[in-house]
Amino acid sequence: MTCIYLIRHGQASFGKDDYDCLSSLGEQQAIHLGADFQRRGIIFDKVFRGSMLRHQQTAKGCLHAMGADESIVENTTVDAHWNEYDHQDILAQLKPDFATPAGVKQYLMQHKDPNLALHNVIEEAFSRWMSNDFSHQYTESWVAYQSRIELALKKVINQSDNAKHIAVFSSGGPIAILSQTLLNIPASNLMKVNWTLVNAGVTKIIHSKKGLVLSSLNDHSAFEGKHRHLITYK
Repeated sequence: MTCIYLIRHGQASFGKDDYDCLSSLGEQQAIHLGADFQRRGIIFDKVFRGSMLRHQQTAKGCLHAMGADESIVENTTVDAHWNEYDHQDILAQLKPDFATPAGVKQYLMQHKDPNLALHNVIEEAFSRWMSNDFSHQYTESWVAYQSRIELALKKVINQSDNAKHIAVFSSGGPIAILSQTLLNIPASNLMKVNWTLVNAGVTKIIHSKKGLVLSSLNDHSAFEGKHRHLITYK
């Protein structure tokens, strides 16, 4: 039996020109999660991560804080199949002005409730993407994205080499997709699940001879109580 820990990256630089970089709070989240793993006596036999900077930074902070063996850290498998969807492209196909963070900011500044406006824009943009009616317009279609994430998990299983505990540092989208698949929740509900995922939250999948089972979803007990200020969603 193998436990696969899907770890969402720490808080990224939302609203900045370069989203793909942990904020100072995101760095704290990664370190705190690693310390919690160490407290619980969890040791990873293998580590995988996406190729995005926020995945690398989260993995580095977490593994260092939990005192992971250096050989495990050095042999981390970097696999771009675990990368997130291109949210900027998805937004841009809805409206060209949304091709840059600055364009989105300018649009939101025109609304009395920027948060609501942002939520509505994201819902509309992702619904368009997932409809597959305009798949040729995107750098990666919705169907291609789903297939990529499914392949990512298969690769981890195929390369597990009898490991008992495997860490995968990724993003909300891949974690939501796999969780929904295992729970038989329609994939079209991606954003409803994704909105609830906590930064540096942990989702655990059990792989055994009987198949795959979702053991836990979005566990963020490491950040509850006096550490509640570390809970974020972007």
